[in-house]
Amino acid sequence: MEMEHFYGHMREKALEAFKRINQTMEVETKRVDFSAGYIAISVVRGRLLEKAATARIRLRTKNPETGEDTQFDVFQIKTYPAHPKAPILLVNIEHRVTGDDRFGGFLDLAPVAMSMNDLTSLQTGMKALTERYGEDYNCLRSKVAGMYKCDHWKNALNAGIGIRLELSQERFDLVREAGVKWLEWYCALLEKTASAPFNPGDAALMYHVRSRILEFYMLKDRSFQIIQKLGVPLETMALAHFAPTIHY
Repeated sequence: MEMEHFYGHMREKALEAFKRINQTMEVETKRVDFSAGYIAISVVRGRLLEKAATARIRLRTKNPETGEDTQFDVFQIKTYPAHPKAPILLVNIEHRVTGDDRFGGFLDLAPVAMSMNDLTSLQTGMKALTERYGEDYNCLRSKVAGMYKCDHWKNALNAGIGIRLELSQERFDLVREAGVKWLEWYCALLEKTASAPFNPGDAALMYHVRSRILEFYMLKDRSFQIIQKLGVPLETMALAHFAPTIHY
């Protein structure tokens, strides 16, 4: 499988779009090597996208679910728009190599104050794409629903309209097209939303969702905890995943 090319394409496509949207050429980069692998992060900051980060993670460790020796090759995108009508993009594509090759991860978003029409449009697009590859969209969607949720919360942060990527290596074409299209649809939505009106309640909700994402990673997300134990500093993971500003 052409993971190196695919991840490189996704990174360049994302960064070019984020720079265009923010009208900037500046990209902040950071790489941390540790005993089990490395993490490389690229960040674009600006007026509409307060922070947009890509992360490439490669490591050898135990699978947290099965205990098997596993090689993880991961590509992630996390965005924090300054506009509450624009959702937070959640992309986590994992290529896992144990006895066989498999995919993991997910494509979704945290809607914040996004309109229902925009949610429905993205959902319709992903449903059509997955069904074109012969997959059951509702099955893949159900596995991502409720993913960003702590036990004491009433509702999850993510919309649950994307898909879980628990797929075999034979589904590489689906993973590749779904990743690219999800990014394209998201960026088109960002540019459409840039001038939409919003009220103080929408802004308050945006900061509430940001603080809840921080809480989720620190208290609930097992992968986040494992990679810290492997030697990745918290400030590096914060660069990839936490909002640049949080109001309480």
